[in-house]
Amino acid sequence: MPHPPHPRQRPRLALVRGLAPRFALIITDKRLDPAEHISCTDDTVDVHYPETHIRCRLRRLMSDRLLCSLRVTHIAPDGSVQMPHHMDLILVGAPGTPAQRETLVQHFHAYHCAAAASRIRAATRGPRQERSPRPYCDHTIPAAA
Repeated sequence: MPHPPHPRQRPRLALVRGLAPRFALIITDKRLDPAEHISCTDDTVDVHYPETHIRCRLRRLMSDRLLCSLRVTHIAPDGSVQMPHHMDLILVGAPGTPAQRETLVQHFHAYHCAAAASRIRAATRGPRQERSPRPYCDHTIPAAA
């Protein structure tokens, strides 16, 4: 006996909350194309490049001010993680305006470029040569008595 057809279920609505979805348009920015992963969920924007991971936590300070706490972790070529760098930005205006999105994209792109340049420098650096010790120099400045 054939089973009766199931009534078609309606898709569930995704619960969108937080400030980060207002910045979701940054995902389409060409400067972020090298990123392996970008997400804008709740109050966090995450951008992961092969050489650096950037997390931006968003918090409303006042009706027209937004605190963006950036945490940047650089990944060495051997996969080890370096000490994270922290920076706070205060953006003015309603959350997610084009000017605020542009500011975040500029910072993400700058951190990515700095990490990529650091990797290139590390890869092209020759072996360090032993330096001879410098002669002792006294940098005492005489003071009037």
